[in-house]
Amino acid sequence: MSRRARLGTEAGLVLIGLLALATPARAQLAGSVSASSSEMFRGESISSGDPVLAAGISFDTPGGFFAGASASLALNTEVPRISAMVQYAGFATRRGAVSLELGLIHRSYARIVDTDYRRGFFEGYVGAGVGGVRARVYVSPDYLRDGRASYYAEVGAPLLRHEKWRLEGHAGLSLIPYDKGTGRRGLRRYRDWRLTLSRPVGPLFLTLGVNGTNYPVYSETGRGRVFGSVAYAF
Repeated sequence: MSRRARLGTEAGLVLIGLLALATPARAQLAGSVSASSSEMFRGESISSGDPVLAAGISFDTPGGFFAGASASLALNTEVPRISAMVQYAGFATRRGAVSLELGLIHRSYARIVDTDYRRGFFEGYVGAGVGGVRARVYVSPDYLRDGRASYYAEVGAPLLRHEKWRLEGHAGLSLIPYDKGTGRRGLRRYRDWRLTLSRPVGPLFLTLGVNGTNYPVYSETGRGRVFGSVAYAF
């Protein structure tokens, strides 16, 4: 694991600990563990198609402050490896039927196929939701190694509900500067999408989904990839 990844994880866990000490009687602490056929992020597998075990912890207060951290372990025929680590913190509030949020995320990935992009980077975001529809806009100052900002926007919504079954859709748009060597200005546009079918079964939460992207760092075909997961929250 890189020094950057270790520092990011430590910072996330320290932040959670400080918040917990600040409001021990009113805060809510939760955790989860999950197993998935492949770890998906914005349309593609960040575990190189390997199955993944993941664990996460989250913390929130009645005042709207929240924080959390997660780590993923990719499994293959060789030695298991840490494939992703995420730490986040932010503030959420509600105004009538509208929920609003503001947050900061640090992501670290063990493998990336294009050296122009950092394995560890920060994203700030703002988000809003009405009913089951949610939208976020992200800005990353260090996703590219050359220091130019990149952007991402997403929207997710429930498409169908029947008893315990839920079908949800997601669409995303990445806006990334052209490579400096091309001499082109402006932003490249890449799309990703996802459909997930899920339901609880006892204490478990099962998900089956398909997603895809035309982002060439991950895939030049844009074809859909199927994945499945089972999660337990406590």
